Amino acid sequence: MTRVAALPENSQLPVFQIKPMLAIAGQPFDSPDFLYEVKWDGYRGLAYLEERTILQSRNLQDITAVFPELADLHQPVRGRPAVLDGEIIIPRTDGKPSFSLLQARGRLGDPLKIRQAARQTPAIFMAFDILYHQGRNVMAEALQLRKEILQSEVRAAANLIVSQFILNQGISFYEACVNRGLEGVMAKELSSPYLPGKRSPLWRKFRHTLAGEFIIAGYEPGRGERALGALILASYVEGRLIYRGKVGTGFDRGEERELMACLQRLPAAPPPFREAIPELKNPRWVEPRLVCQVEYLEMTPQGRLRHPGYRGLRRDKEPEECSLP
Repeated sequence: MTRVAALPENSQLPVFQIKPMLAIAGQPFDSPDFLYEVKWDGYRGLAYLEERTILQSRNLQDITAVFPELADLHQPVRGRPAVLDGEIIIPRTDGKPSFSLLQARGRLGDPLKIRQAARQTPAIFMAFDILYHQGRNVMAEALQLRKEILQSEVRAAANLIVSQFILNQGISFYEACVNRGLEGVMAKELSSPYLPGKRSPLWRKFRHTLAGEFIIAGYEPGRGERALGALILASYVEGRLIYRGKVGTGFDRGEERELMACLQRLPAAPPPFREAIPELKNPRWVEPRLVCQVEYLEMTPQGRLRHPGYRGLRRDKEPEECSLP
């Protein structure tokens, strides 16, 4: 993924300058001051729409070429130039998002394979906010007004859907989403402005399982036919890496080969933790550049993940984003 200035020089849009607004974790609640919508399991993205479409990841990278089936998002959108915030998802046959299918798409680099995958497992842009409308910055407007603009200006298409929401009933909506096997719910204050790059309690996320992004600080070699035993996980606390445990489940043989190839390309590094970790067996340390998503039951009082399961690399996130209190 590389940055490019793909829109015209006279564009009214600040391409690759807006970082998405982020939410804090919370528990389900009911409130007339909030709206509630599905938390989609995909890649966060901003769509810059003028005479063409430019897709930006949450870490300001151009991912337009990764999803050629989304190259015409500008066509069903009125009020251009516009910037939409949303989630890029790939639905399974039952309609629920598949992060594994999306991750497989994100690994591709060959243009021919990308085009083939776009036909076989096409992505959808699930729009839930609008940041620029008719070239005007509307981020300071209340979310309720931005939603009204979004609903009126975006026509649904095969690759573009406006995320729907409900009012007041956050708890029952969360329970319904959990029962359908969805990742969770987003609660957003109706009067909230859009705060680019900020993690704010004006937006809250309810997950039925805990999940987070962690830095891969190293790995343990596998035994027998397995090349990879476990990934060694870390996150930043006050600028230094803290050990969060290791994960050795959740990746199949294909993902294991890909992970080993990625890890072996990284330069070796000294042990990143101040304290010794007795539970680690023959650790191999690498520069902490890779981020992965992990599901887990809880975090222990010692700051370790309990029953973690690997869910995939997050190429759209930077190690510096992986910080916990």
